[in-house]
Amino acid sequence: MTLKQAIEKHNGLKFIVEQFNIYSSIGRKALLSTSYLKDKALLSSKHLIIEGCQNYISEPINIKTLSKVRKILSYFNDISGTLNLLKQNQILDDVSLFEIKQFAIACSKIKSLIFDISNYLPKSNKEDLSIPDLNNVIKILDPEGLLLSQFYIYNAYSKELTEKRKLWEIAKKENNEEKAFSLYLETQELEDKIRERLSNELKEYVDSLKTAIKVVGDIDIYFALAEYFQKNNYIKPVFSTTNKISYKQLTYPPLLHRLEKENKHYQPIDITLTNKPCLVTGANMAGKTILLKSLWLCQYLIQFGFFIPAKKAQVILVEDILTSIGDHQNEHEGLSSYASEIILLNEIIQKVKQGKEYLVLVDELARTTNPTEGVALVDSFLNIMSNKSSYSITTTHYSGIKTECYRLRVKGFIPNKTQTKLSLKDIPNQIDYSLIEDKEQKVPNEALNLASLLGIDEEFIEKARELIK
Repeated sequence: MTLKQAIEKHNGLKFIVEQFNIYSSIGRKALLSTSYLKDKALLSSKHLIIEGCQNYISEPINIKTLSKVRKILSYFNDISGTLNLLKQNQILDDVSLFEIKQFAIACSKIKSLIFDISNYLPKSNKEDLSIPDLNNVIKILDPEGLLLSQFYIYNAYSKELTEKRKLWEIAKKENNEEKAFSLYLETQELEDKIRERLSNELKEYVDSLKTAIKVVGDIDIYFALAEYFQKNNYIKPVFSTTNKISYKQLTYPPLLHRLEKENKHYQPIDITLTNKPCLVTGANMAGKTILLKSLWLCQYLIQFGFFIPAKKAQVILVEDILTSIGDHQNEHEGLSSYASEIILLNEIIQKVKQGKEYLVLVDELARTTNPTEGVALVDSFLNIMSNKSSYSITTTHYSGIKTECYRLRVKGFIPNKTQTKLSLKDIPNQIDYSLIEDKEQKVPNEALNLASLLGIDEEFIEKARELIK
């Protein structure tokens, strides 16, 4: 799976990625091609490079240097297609030769600007942001050493060409059209031979140029990541040595961003998970879905080599993230919400039964069916999860779940803060989103309290209260 594919699954991931300051088309392409990783060593290496870039930009003088580097990056073109032509023994035209020349000169400028970046990286990563020496490429395409942003077949390439061009100019001035045309054809033939020679000479440097493309993309990406994570206080995750996943003050950036714009308070969440299935209960609007989306988002960030929005974190790498969150209505295939959900749930179960470690996130399992069967389905699902190595969280409104599991409850409405009537926008200020361990099998009955606080018809609410007494 690539980052581009993951973005299509999770809007929160898209929200974050869109805020990375990537300046080159090479960087944007490379970022979206980032792979979902399950190798701790590779992920740790990426973390170290991000930290090195953060240390680099922590020095004011380097901020100015980075600004210059980014200006150059914004003019970069991806020359991969041109290099493939060289690999295929194609003779390049002037436009393609110009692209390579411009790329090599730009690389040389960046290399000279951040020549000391390796000093900020650990020994094992010192060469990771080092652009190959492309001076020979520049010499091939810039024989006059002027470093101009242009290319043509210079006189410096051939004395014979120089003489032919002089004679051609003389013939044109003398209005000797026949001789001028003949000399023109001769100069074109010589130029074609030079293009062939240049293309053959450049083939030797294709690998170096391809490496330079990768490194340029990495430089663009890593500085963007370092800057964003530093600005937003994201932290490097620690790989757990036990079977626990743990987050302290975990946040969900899209919601945090919106609340900050509205000058509202955001409440981070603490949570610890093990292989034992976790059941989360809580009132409507109590943040259960956001909790699942936060865990989903963080697992993606972790396994793409990014930092995460939390104060502390101990994490585990998983094969994949399996989710059942949101509306399952599938009008195109004519399936009901329940049918779509249960088919998706079956896919999750079949993957989990293969024995690999997954992160399984299921929101309000079987909420569209009757409570009796709904409870049975939740119990059955938790029972299957309890016998597997995956990490699972299931949220529910149902009471009477009997399967042994780790039970958490959102604290919910704060008694001393409730008012006689509330608007929808006031609700978040009346809820404590903290998760507390809950050993009871009953979920909180707060639906009627919420309805009352929202000013719903009193007779309607009282009749409902009488029916559940």
